[in-house]
Amino acid sequence: MFRRQQPNNENSDEDDESSNTNFTPLSPSISPPRSSGGNILINIGRFLNVSAIGVLSAVSVLLFIQLQAVSLQVASEQKQIDELRQTIEQSNSDIQVTLEKQKDLTIVNIAGTFTLLSCIVTMFHMSSHLKKMNQPFVQRKIMAILWMSPVYGITSFLSLLLPSAEGYLSIVKDFYEAYVIYQFLSFLIAVLGRGKRQIVVEKLAAHADHLKHPYKWLQCLFHPPPNESSEAMANAVLLECQFLAMQFVFFRPVTAIVSFVLESMRGEDAAFSPPDFIVMMIENISVFLAFSGLLKFYHAVQDDLAWCQPFAKFLTIKGVVFMTFWQGLIISIIFHANTTDDDKSNDDDNASHSGSTYSAKSIQHILICMEMLFFSAAHWCVFPAEEWEEGYQVKHGGGPTFAFEDFASDVNLIIDSGKRSMNARKDRPNALGDPKRSPSFGSMDETNNSALKDGEFSLVDDSEVV
Repeated sequence: MFRRQQPNNENSDEDDESSNTNFTPLSPSISPPRSSGGNILINIGRFLNVSAIGVLSAVSVLLFIQLQAVSLQVASEQKQIDELRQTIEQSNSDIQVTLEKQKDLTIVNIAGTFTLLSCIVTMFHMSSHLKKMNQPFVQRKIMAILWMSPVYGITSFLSLLLPSAEGYLSIVKDFYEAYVIYQFLSFLIAVLGRGKRQIVVEKLAAHADHLKHPYKWLQCLFHPPPNESSEAMANAVLLECQFLAMQFVFFRPVTAIVSFVLESMRGEDAAFSPPDFIVMMIENISVFLAFSGLLKFYHAVQDDLAWCQPFAKFLTIKGVVFMTFWQGLIISIIFHANTTDDDKSNDDDNASHSGSTYSAKSIQHILICMEMLFFSAAHWCVFPAEEWEEGYQVKHGGGPTFAFEDFASDVNLIIDSGKRSMNARKDRPNALGDPKRSPSFGSMDETNNSALKDGEFSLVDDSEVV
């Protein structure tokens, strides 16, 4: 069905010829041969390029190595600088710690010196009573009172050395405070009755009209009832005063222990809690009752005890308590008023680094140690051992004094002499006009005139008298 078309031979031949005539053979172009001098220059250039690249590579490697060495040296030197800085800072902190420790040690030495002197003064005072134990029933009470200054000084000094034992030492201090208050009442009773209770009852019965009736809630203690007689009333009042002072001896340590437990449970920086308020109220009520009993007895027999100056003795006792209490309160207020929250954090950090433990309580302990020396000297003055000798007479103005009264008397004498001299100068013109009158020089001329009347001679020549 299909026919194969045969190619045209003529046309194909023509095409072959035309293709042969137009075909150009692809053969590589052959450059003309170069000279030998040109090849040498090219090789030298290539060698120089390779050498330069090698030198640059070697220099780069050397620079890199040197840079690494310098960086390592800088790092080591920086490390040495950091270590030196740390060493300097550590040395500064060590120096600060050493200075703080030396400062603390100096303050502790000062507090210990005052405490030791206070104890020495008290021991000498006690030894004088022991040598002159003329009235043991009275002087035993005195020696119990004299222990107050050493107890306060030693407990405060130990609180500085052992801050962890401060709470336990404060309990001892509070107990002895209450014990001394009762011992002072017992001292007054012993002085009034000379060791015999019946004499005290009789002296109180003499003032039965001025005695206040005892509290009704203490009726169970009185036998016979106070309404039966004046002696029964006196006995009831004496028992009431002793009971009110004695309850403070038992309540004060209990409240101190409870306060210490509450403080240890809540921490020192915690806020005031209701249990603390209850304990404080109980303590204040106990103090009020103790002093009401003491003052009631004192007002009843103050005339009978005036010779031994009980008020001065009481001030030296209660002055220790009141002065330390109000002093501690003021120091605490000032300390917390000048300390903010940021200051507290900084103080805590500084305390952790320097080891300083200053606080309001430590300042209070230092002051107490120093003050007890002066209270020991005051006890020596108001509780003399000679007071209990037979035939003792009260010495007025025999104690330590600044002699202000004598100085004032001398000043008045000089002023009075000046006034008399001025008056004499005013009277001198009148004396010149009146030959019968001589110039007056006050009491000295009057004394001379009286002496002349008595037949004595005068040191003033008559020719000198105008």
